[in-house]
Amino acid sequence: MTERTVVVGYSGLDGSAEFKRANVPGLTAAEARLFQGLDSAAALVVDDELVAAVQQERFSGSKFDHAFPADAIRSCLDLAGLEPGDVTEVRHNFDYSLAKLFSQGDPYTRDRFDRVYDPARQTSLLHRHFPELAGRLDVLPVAHHHAHALTAAIPSGFAEALVVVLDGMGELHAVTLHEWRGGVLKPLARLDFRSSLGLFYALLTLHLGYWPNSDEYKVMALAASGDPERFASVMREAVVLGEDGRFDIPLLGRNRDQRSKETFAASRAWLAEQGCPEAAGELAPVHYDLAAAAQHRLEEALFHLVGYWTRRTGLRKVAFAGGVALNCVAIGKLAASGLVDGLYVQPAAGDEGTAVGAALASADPHRAAAGYPALTFLGPDVDFDRVPAGQPHFRTEVTEREAESTAARLLAQGLVVGWAQGRLEFGPRALGNRSILADPRQRDMRDKVNAAVKFREDFRPLAPAVKAEAADRYFEIPAGTNMRHMTVAVPARPAASAIPAVLHTDGSARVQAVHAAEHPRFWRVLDEFERLTGTPVLMNTSLNVKGQPTARSASEVYRTFDESRLDVAVIGDQLYAKEWAIGDTLAALATTRESLPR
Repeated sequence: MTERTVVVGYSGLDGSAEFKRANVPGLTAAEARLFQGLDSAAALVVDDELVAAVQQERFSGSKFDHAFPADAIRSCLDLAGLEPGDVTEVRHNFDYSLAKLFSQGDPYTRDRFDRVYDPARQTSLLHRHFPELAGRLDVLPVAHHHAHALTAAIPSGFAEALVVVLDGMGELHAVTLHEWRGGVLKPLARLDFRSSLGLFYALLTLHLGYWPNSDEYKVMALAASGDPERFASVMREAVVLGEDGRFDIPLLGRNRDQRSKETFAASRAWLAEQGCPEAAGELAPVHYDLAAAAQHRLEEALFHLVGYWTRRTGLRKVAFAGGVALNCVAIGKLAASGLVDGLYVQPAAGDEGTAVGAALASADPHRAAAGYPALTFLGPDVDFDRVPAGQPHFRTEVTEREAESTAARLLAQGLVVGWAQGRLEFGPRALGNRSILADPRQRDMRDKVNAAVKFREDFRPLAPAVKAEAADRYFEIPAGTNMRHMTVAVPARPAASAIPAVLHTDGSARVQAVHAAEHPRFWRVLDEFERLTGTPVLMNTSLNVKGQPTARSASEVYRTFDESRLDVAVIGDQLYAKEWAIGDTLAALATTRESLPR
């Protein structure tokens, strides 16, 4: 009998942030974010099938947590009904095996290798947290971009594709391209950290007053309100396009001494010299214009790279991974550019996704692709724990159909509903299992959700979830583009004037297309909302408040409901309502029960 294979993959570099803070004194909180190894997560592949994945932040409460993901590993094993002793292989998302040779030049890099990067440290951490594996399993390293590339290629649905990985940096490289044919990844080209679009955007994020490796999406949102021409020449000097689809980023090379390398100090000083001072407090038009110019230059570099390689290889279906792939605006423009015939973005494109890639590194790619889930519901069930006893809000038990119909009725009346069902999403996007839902027909609903519920900036857009069969009615969907995961921003059609709350300043939206066969309960909420209002679209954002990870379990969902201005929360088979929403809730529930078949 063939032994079952149980492979744990994980991401993160425990101790990385602590090493930087200890060895580079006087950092601001934002500068301290510039380190390798964020987004700790774990994934479990059993007999070549991905069965679980969850981020460590969902347990620690620390967004983008970099600590060894012991809680996430245990959760994955629990979801599969397994024990640590059942594991046959453990793989990590970095391979610094060769880095020791390049880390002997100065005490800082030498100590960083010994205390953070050394692959042997991962085995020590594993045995510390799981002593039953000591003497039986060592951690196997996986090259960072190879892990990313597997998460793009295997679930893409493409038999042949150009696989593009763009991030801050792996062990050395920031851009890699692969050919995917017959279940095999063949490397095509690599560009090192001097060509890092991820570091370029992180630098701009820091310069504009936000946290790098966290707030890049805010810069992308700001860009829609700026004039890209104002700093176009500056950005052409900062990012230089070369031959064969290559590009170089001289802006990153301005940092010579160790402190500047760790803070981008010289790069930021150069940007200020070009007429854009660092943001301090409220943003000025000059900052919006810089964001717009940086976003435009990133798009030009992306088109330059992909255009060259699609022409050279003839591969016009493209699969993306790496943090830069979460720039949904650039991805959307590429999808509509005519350069590609199909496009897929791994929904967990950041480093949390490389936990999945590490776990898949030894899997049969055909079997892995056949068993890969269409959606990312890979974490714990919402009923993992319970809402605290004695909670003060109105509560009633509901069936599935009662919950779906009542939620739609309350949304149609303008209430904001927390919707928490089934297993937790893996990655940064809420796709209808841990979501805050609202009516997109009211323009001020976005302001209400941003200010009173999410407690975040008013310029940030909120996304539409739409029945897949109606998506083309409201949005210009490029042919062959996977729209399931909110990874692609597309232009709105005239009909979308009826849903202003989910349209960004530039008339685009980051769309989630919901398929009835794949996500039946969420689809039925949309369907009932359409029956009531004529609109098959809802505003959908993650079920959390500013600074917190997406809620994982019933107790965390309830805490978000209790501490925010959410009107109603449906948590599994329990419906909760604030005092001011009880009347509407009772009326909607009564109408629902009367309308459902007995």
